[in-house]
Amino acid sequence: LHFITYFIPALSNASFATAAGPALVVAIVALAQHGVVFPVVAALPAPGWARTSAYIWLIGDMVSDLMQLAGSPKTEYLTLRLIVNVLAAFWFMAASWRAPMAMRIIGIFVGWDLIAYSLTAPFWVSAFVLSLPSLILVPVWFALVGRLLTALASEPPAATQPQAAAQQVKPS
Repeated sequence: LHFITYFIPALSNASFATAAGPALVVAIVALAQHGVVFPVVAALPAPGWARTSAYIWLIGDMVSDLMQLAGSPKTEYLTLRLIVNVLAAFWFMAASWRAPMAMRIIGIFVGWDLIAYSLTAPFWVSAFVLSLPSLILVPVWFALVGRLLTALASEPPAATQPQAAAQQVKPS
């Protein structure tokens, strides 16, 4: 949702100094959008380094949003945002690597898309075009993550299955 604000100049460049009302709305949406991803990162099977990358991405991206809203120069907050987007890409790809096929394909594509955008944005004014597929695919990927986490939650943990079976069989 917050990604859409990048295509509306009045919102993408809003700060408390230039447009306090829209800036407040953008800040709330940006922080909420990132805040709800923290439990997903915790629950989604991924290597530890990928989870760490995701947490750094979330915190760094929220900081960059607040820097923008506080009126920091674009070169500062955008640099931070582009750097942490690469960390997000690592998490998307690593968390998708062993996932079901659709989630794997979308997650790896989104990861490479984020990297391509992050590496070209400082040099190409129209780099946002590279990120257009992710505008659609990131929500689809999170929907697939939701399905995966629901399926994983309904399965009994492998470590406790023998214990459960032993409890059901009572010696005479």
